[in-house]
Amino acid sequence: MNNHENDESPHFGRAVFNALPLPAFIVDDDVRILAYNAAAEKLLGVAPKSSLRRRGGEVLHCLCAGPLGCGQAKPCKNCIIRNSVKDAISGRNTRRKFYELSLRGSRGVTPVSLLVTANLLPESQPPQVLLILENMAETAQLYRRHCLG
Repeated sequence: MNNHENDESPHFGRAVFNALPLPAFIVDDDVRILAYNAAAEKLLGVAPKSSLRRRGGEVLHCLCAGPLGCGQAKPCKNCIIRNSVKDAISGRNTRRKFYELSLRGSRGVTPVSLLVTANLLPESQPPQVLLILENMAETAQLYRRHCLG
């Protein structure tokens, strides 16, 4: 038995997914959340399972996801997250695109700066995309704390 035989087990794949320190989602072509990792679960709030099968902008309270829903408003055409998922499904994986958006929260509207990565999951039918969202404010804070003293 070599060291890589267990790499194909679903438990191994789920463990790797949950080990990612950044919020990661598996989404479909309409950015509906199919799965999320442990870091994303913290981001989703008190009832993360209610996020499944809902569009990302609705779950994360994007200001553009108004009455028409995520992906339906005019600004959604320029959404880096939505377009990165479309690109990944078309075979053009997105590696770390910068995106600024505004989210509605308990303290009002909060601007968020993200690095977005989207990669098509091989052999997934229908197509599914691994979507990783890195909060740049958090990254900058870590950098200042650890590198600048």
